[in-house]
Amino acid sequence: MTRMPVVLLSVLLAATLPSPAQTPSPKPNLSGTWIFSPQKSALKIDPPTSMTLHIDQADLQISFARSQAYGNQNFDWKLETVADGQKEVVQDSPTYKANVRVYWEGSSLVLDQKITASDGTQANDMVTYSLADNGHTLQAVEKQTTVGGKGSVTNKWVYEKQGQ
Repeated sequence: MTRMPVVLLSVLLAATLPSPAQTPSPKPNLSGTWIFSPQKSALKIDPPTSMTLHIDQADLQISFARSQAYGNQNFDWKLETVADGQKEVVQDSPTYKANVRVYWEGSSLVLDQKITASDGTQANDMVTYSLADNGHTLQAVEKQTTVGGKGSVTNKWVYEKQGQ
């Protein structure tokens, strides 16, 4: 009779411990200045002449600052948000409006954008960031889908960490 409560207590204790599948995976820190590597990237579009991506990450707070050059034209983009999947940031510019959410999927950071261009074209743009090469390389797999069945494209942007 005394074994039954011990067995029952063991079963209840085991049920309350997180299983390996429930244990959250550690989130890598993507902070740093990243330089675009066209040689390592696989793009379906013309690559920029140069591009720098700066990421600051502190727990769920994250900010992006990207500077792209196409010849002598420069394009800058910034985003500050919380990587919880709940907060939505609305970005308005003369050429588009984007509703942006950022969240973690395992050890990858996902930037999910719903974009409406000034001509009314709508697109979904999802970029999944992950580290490779012991944190020296940042890979950004971008899947763009135009709403209305006009097509989709996948680009793989590869960046090297500056100052290594």
